[in-house]
Amino acid sequence: MASSLSERGNKRHIEILDFLRGIAALSVVLLHYSHSAIPSIRPNALTEYFEWGRLGVQVFFVISGFVIPYSMYVSGYSLRNAGHFIMKRLARLGPPSWIAVGLMFVIYYGAIAMKGSPIEGMAWPGTDPVTVLSNLFYSFVLLDKGAYIDIYWTLEVEFQYYLLIAFLLPLILKFRNNLYVLSALLLSLVLAAYIENERVIFFENAGFFVLGILLFLYNQQLIRRDYFVYSSIVTMLLLYGSNGLPYAFAGVIAFLIIAYVRFSNSFTTFLGRISYSLYITHMFAGISSEFILKRFTGTEMGEPMKLVMLVVYTGIAIGFAAIFYQLVEKPSITLAQKFSWKRKK
Repeated sequence: MASSLSERGNKRHIEILDFLRGIAALSVVLLHYSHSAIPSIRPNALTEYFEWGRLGVQVFFVISGFVIPYSMYVSGYSLRNAGHFIMKRLARLGPPSWIAVGLMFVIYYGAIAMKGSPIEGMAWPGTDPVTVLSNLFYSFVLLDKGAYIDIYWTLEVEFQYYLLIAFLLPLILKFRNNLYVLSALLLSLVLAAYIENERVIFFENAGFFVLGILLFLYNQQLIRRDYFVYSSIVTMLLLYGSNGLPYAFAGVIAFLIIAYVRFSNSFTTFLGRISYSLYITHMFAGISSEFILKRFTGTEMGEPMKLVMLVVYTGIAIGFAAIFYQLVEKPSITLAQKFSWKRKK
């Protein structure tokens, strides 16, 4: 696997990650559109099947577990680069997610201005300063505040992971040949899910990131194959115990696909490229489209029409995400690159 994903120490694009990101983001969109975000098309004949879309989140966690330390390592990361790394990740995620929150403000207050009441089913946590700031800086669960966009809890998990991996990766690299210390570091993360905790939500999902970290270590030939196999199996079993079979299964499937599958096509590559934009804007696209289009379609639809409109809303979400990617996310990527560090010679 190590040679098939990349050459050691050289960063390159890994196409299977586009496929996974794209499918995971699309599955979350279909879940939300069928279950909660768009009242006129819920439930429909496919609602029960799209329930599995919630597992796309765990796929994203495994991907991050792999790709973040992978990028750090091949870029020559060291502890002295921690500040640059955190700012780089904030610049990458922050502006698009902040603008997406701003769009939710627009449709919430726009609906009130137009029809005197909020959009049906749209949650609103208020606008006190702590709520606003905790949403903008991925800490609303930690501070026990509501969310403007429900799925932002996953960004909170991701950012907590960034804070941890900034300090953990140098330790992992230092002790990679001491399997007792390395095992203790990784095992402590996985076992944290068994501790009752409702605020630091990274820990209950840490096992998925550990699967990705193990993939990174083996991919870069930093651990032996036998250790990779045994530690991966232990992590999978502990994931099953802490998170349950469906979520553990999603993590294992993502792990195996990253490790062994080679696949790409133009559509999944496109979806993968815009997956972050799609993920953070699909609620805005769906809710606002529903607000506009139900004036023509009505709120009472037969089953065929519900499925037709599900396709329409999903297409609108993808189209909007593609525009959002070009106008917002790409500049954010450029901004993040300004915080890169020079590789130590």
